Amino acid sequence: MNRNILTTLGLAFAFSVGTLAQGSPTPAAPPLAGAGAKVEAKTETKAEGNAETRPARNAGYPFRGRLKAVDLTAKTLTLAGREKDRVFHVTTETKFTKDGKPATLADGAKVEEVAGYARTGKDGRAEAVTVRFGPAPRDVKPTDEAAAKGSAAPSAGRGR
Repeated sequence: MNRNILTTLGLAFAFSVGTLAQGSPTPAAPPLAGAGAKVEAKTETKAEGNAETRPARNAGYPFRGRLKAVDLTAKTLTLAGREKDRVFHVTTETKFTKDGKPATLADGAKVEEVAGYARTGKDGRAEAVTVRFGPAPRDVKPTDEAAAKGSAAPSAGRGR
């Protein structure tokens, strides 16, 4: 019986600690005047300083569609959209491929499928990071006939 009571009290304690860890609606008490309060203030200032000096992460996104136009002077790719066309700006870091080989912006054609990865630049416009002209290359993995035969064939009995 003592074991059941201890188990119940332990579960109740764990539940109450878990509830308190999620946050309480009451405001936190002010820090005590002492060494601990100074340490907390320093860590908050340090965290705020890192957030200000660190540049914001620029998450990218994939794109895919039909190439509508290539503007070599403005260095842009225009993909046809259902309602609105999408324009991607090309930078010096943009990497182009066509049929699995390096390519250039001039290798694009209006009827080709285009896919790649883009990000939003500092000025708010879409910048292409990678561009693939044409359909995705089919990955044909060569099969090793010996490995295929070895796995398909029943194993011989062990000799003792």
